[in-house]
Amino acid sequence: MEGEVRVRGKIIKLAFPIFIESALVMVDGLIHIIWVGHLIGSQAVAAVGACFPIVLAMSAIANGAAKLTSKPMLQGFQKKIDRDNNQKQINVSWTFSVLSVLLVTIGVFLAARGILTILGTPGSVMELATGYLRIMALGFTIMYFSFLITSLLKDVGYTFARMLFIAIATAGNLLLVPMWIVGFGPFPELGLYGAVFASFIVSVVAFFISLGYLLRNYKGLFIKPTQWRLDRDILFSLLPVSMPVFIQQSLLALGYTCIIIFVNPFGSDATAAFYVISRIDSIVALPAIAVMIAITILTKQFVHGKKMEGIKSLFRGGLLVNIPFTFLIALSCFLFPDYIIKIFITTPSVVNIGVDYLKIISLGYLFFALLYACNGIINGAGKSGVTLLFSLVSLIVIRVPVAAILTQVGLNVTGVWYAVLASFIVLAVGSWLYYRSGKWKWGITEMKEHKAMPS
Repeated sequence: MEGEVRVRGKIIKLAFPIFIESALVMVDGLIHIIWVGHLIGSQAVAAVGACFPIVLAMSAIANGAAKLTSKPMLQGFQKKIDRDNNQKQINVSWTFSVLSVLLVTIGVFLAARGILTILGTPGSVMELATGYLRIMALGFTIMYFSFLITSLLKDVGYTFARMLFIAIATAGNLLLVPMWIVGFGPFPELGLYGAVFASFIVSVVAFFISLGYLLRNYKGLFIKPTQWRLDRDILFSLLPVSMPVFIQQSLLALGYTCIIIFVNPFGSDATAAFYVISRIDSIVALPAIAVMIAITILTKQFVHGKKMEGIKSLFRGGLLVNIPFTFLIALSCFLFPDYIIKIFITTPSVVNIGVDYLKIISLGYLFFALLYACNGIINGAGKSGVTLLFSLVSLIVIRVPVAAILTQVGLNVTGVWYAVLASFIVLAVGSWLYYRSGKWKWGITEMKEHKAMPS
């Protein structure tokens, strides 16, 4: 018992700062949509929601490119490799990243309406959504540099500066976004587009402040490219560091796309409601994800320390930490769904759709405790590919077919909510069965046996 109490303490100690940092990042995005929902209305929220899967895909590319660029910069700063080879990596990584930024910017700007049409965006918000997506495309460079600076701040281990970057962005969005939406003093009234412009300005200010900090305290970190070149071998050697974050965020974009395609035909109110409730899903999952990351870290320590017997207590400890939070959140969403939705938007028709979702999906939230405790163990054992595979299967095999069937048999958009619930449950149960099977130990036990063999 005392050992399990100690394990729970370790989980909480690791999870708490992770939760705080993630919460601050999320608050920055939530402020944006709260202002849009209350100051402009459901049509603007629907336009943002219709563009959201494309923005998520853009974020995946920007984040992956930023990781690709930051790796050789950090290696050169720490002098882990020879200068000539490091300069070649710098040249290739910057060339690839600049080309990616240009291609995404031009491609999304020109194809914005076509992409939104493929996703079935409601006609009532098509013009607004197209303009919003084109502005987001033009700001893709800002997105890339924001990810690059936060990646470097994380790599050099300076948490305070990273928090400062997030705090500046949050405070800026809190103040500037409403001024550009409604027009205040010297700020023009630009509506939804003003919200985007304000966010870009805030990101640029935060970027230059953080850049100045890095230049002053970490001289030699920013190694300039000496030529523009692409080398396949060098590029392939750098890609592994960027692929995990790219795949993870691409999966989020795919998951949202798999649902928005079924939601859009039911009109802009359904699109707006789904965007709001998807943000609520992220908030609900936040504590459990922080615990999952903590479990992942501790599992790696147990594996490297050859203390496999401690992982069972780690799993139980993760569940005991997760369950109270997920239960209270699920209960709140079931009992007070209208109050939660109205934090973001007050349009009655949108609120009613959101309330139906929360009442249905609150049961699925209870499975977050099990899902993320299992995934923490599996990821810590080096089998993160399995969790990604399970997520992909739950989307393609469960969520999409169930949504397609239920929307055609008279359940309308409510059928999509039941499909999301089904995928949550199947994903959690699948991860639990894999954990119970012990297959996540494969390779670990073989490695230990190999090391134990006499030479």
